[in-house]
Amino acid sequence: MASPPFLHLLLIFLLSGFASSTTLSNNIFESQVLPGRSLLQQKAACDIDFENQNYTIITSQCKGPNYQAKPCCGAFKELACPFSDKLNDMKNDCATTLFSYINLYGKYPPGLFANLCHDDKEGLDCNEVMEAKQKQQKASSASAAEKSTVLMISAASFLVLLFNLF
Repeated sequence: MASPPFLHLLLIFLLSGFASSTTLSNNIFESQVLPGRSLLQQKAACDIDFENQNYTIITSQCKGPNYQAKPCCGAFKELACPFSDKLNDMKNDCATTLFSYINLYGKYPPGLFANLCHDDKEGLDCNEVMEAKQKQQKASSASAAEKSTVLMISAASFLVLLFNLF
């Protein structure tokens, strides 16, 4: 007996809801102002300090007047992807806050990133950015471990030198 098509759709929606992917939703590009009464529609304040982020990632790569998608979107993802969970949560004002600082520091035209940056229907794919950050963190921690080993060897050599002097 064949199952009804709506059960297939329901199963797809349930499975896609449980699937975890790292993307920036297209919703972050939309205006966050809701019409009508807003008393019950207040958004929670963003708990990320976007004021003190390094916006030179974007301002150094995304330059006008002919804004190019590749450098602008790459820089935007580099800045925004580490915060994708908070930016995709429409219950807070993180997306609005981030874009206000991007526009403050970069003086970009309204809607620039929404018009330029498209990966798929879900939004911007952050997987490459997150993998690159993880590789960078591993390399820097390996480098730090290497330096501490060198410092330990140097300290040991220094102690041997001191004992030889006395």
